[in-house]
Amino acid sequence: MLKITFIGAGSLQFGKELLTDMCTFPALRDDTIICLEDVNAERLDLMFKYMQKLKESNLDKLEGITFQKTTNQREAIVDAKYVIGAINVGGYNAYKLDLDIPYKYGVSQCIGDTLGPGGVFRFIRNAPVLKSIVEDMAEVGHNAENKGIKPLFMNYSNPMAMNTWYCNTFVPDSTVGLCYGVIDVIMMLSVVMGVKPIELDYLCAGINHMAWFLEFRYKNSNDPNSTWQDAYPLLEEGIKKDDHFAQFDKVRIDLMRAVGGYYMTESTGAISEYTPYFRKRKDLLEEYGKDHPGIESLKHAADYNIQQEEQQKMEKKFMSQLKRSRIPLRESASILYASQIINAMETNVPFRFNGNTMNKEGSLITNLPKGCCVEVPIFADSHGLHPQGGITLPTACQALNMSNIMVQKAAVEGLLELNKEKIYQAVMLDPNTASICSLEEIRDMVDEMFQTQAKWLPKF
Repeated sequence: MLKITFIGAGSLQFGKELLTDMCTFPALRDDTIICLEDVNAERLDLMFKYMQKLKESNLDKLEGITFQKTTNQREAIVDAKYVIGAINVGGYNAYKLDLDIPYKYGVSQCIGDTLGPGGVFRFIRNAPVLKSIVEDMAEVGHNAENKGIKPLFMNYSNPMAMNTWYCNTFVPDSTVGLCYGVIDVIMMLSVVMGVKPIELDYLCAGINHMAWFLEFRYKNSNDPNSTWQDAYPLLEEGIKKDDHFAQFDKVRIDLMRAVGGYYMTESTGAISEYTPYFRKRKDLLEEYGKDHPGIESLKHAADYNIQQEEQQKMEKKFMSQLKRSRIPLRESASILYASQIINAMETNVPFRFNGNTMNKEGSLITNLPKGCCVEVPIFADSHGLHPQGGITLPTACQALNMSNIMVQKAAVEGLLELNKEKIYQAVMLDPNTASICSLEEIRDMVDEMFQTQAKWLPKF
């Protein structure tokens, strides 16, 4: 029997997507337990009812799946071979403080979930729960008492790099971080370039939310004689033709040209937070984000406001779907990777994805630090996960990654040691914060964040 556990399954949109993905693979619906866990019993019950209705609506295909629910994390992990995590300790209340307090000191964050004061404090709230997950996996998960394949934790929670780094510190090789940013970029660029996604090939590597398309190729699928060619000239043509794209993606386009022509992952709003160039003056915020929608606007708290606006819509849509007499089964999985990784490991049919893992001995990205968390191509099969190594970044790409990695390193060390001073140093090293605040202002800001978030930070 195969057991898959989802920690944080009460997410009505993200959870539904991931859980229904599992049901699209025949290999994952034969004598399989899918266990749903969440601390929010009401949300958990809603998701459980949805999955039960999906099963009843497609009993001919899903009869072999047993859905379970529990609010007990350790119970959920017992015998689980795969554990998926999507958590956010403190929820919207903590998220608002992550944004509002730094803003008092002049630090604006469009999203605030990856780096900077928002990312660091989200990390130190989430980390104790993440630690308990991988420790439970080691103690009661699949094959816990025997040698062989151990449980795999697939983390979806931000800040991705810090979370994945921290989990693998406690239980080595336990955790892979999953983000759909790379494939999302490919889907977007295919539209800009006027080609099909399957006509693009790439090597993308770096760190989460700042990975670089080091190789980017195109081949015409309608021409049997077509060969792979550099796709960057085609992208430049697309940028020239699409004025709207050229303006709303101006942060990434300017940065691409500044580092030598390498496009990068993540949105314009997010990238503006990880570098010191775009958020330090009002005129720059206007130039790079004027009149753009959502997180492309560079507006402070744009993502938080979008989530607040969309939450009720998503809940209403979910409840409407739940009331239907029948819920159809999707034919294929989404771009969220987890189900495809599990299918590859269970069937030995390899699957390639970009994932977050540890840079062991500096072997994956040779000019980033040993033991940091990097995002590289990974192959999954029945023998486990096999990251691609021997990658060297161009100097400018390396330097920008390093500026973020040192924030991550200080934050991880600060939590491991329960050292507030290193948490302060992590925020101090953040490029965006450093471009705006004095050292004294950063210390006052961090102290205030510790004070206002004390109930979510008992270890401190």
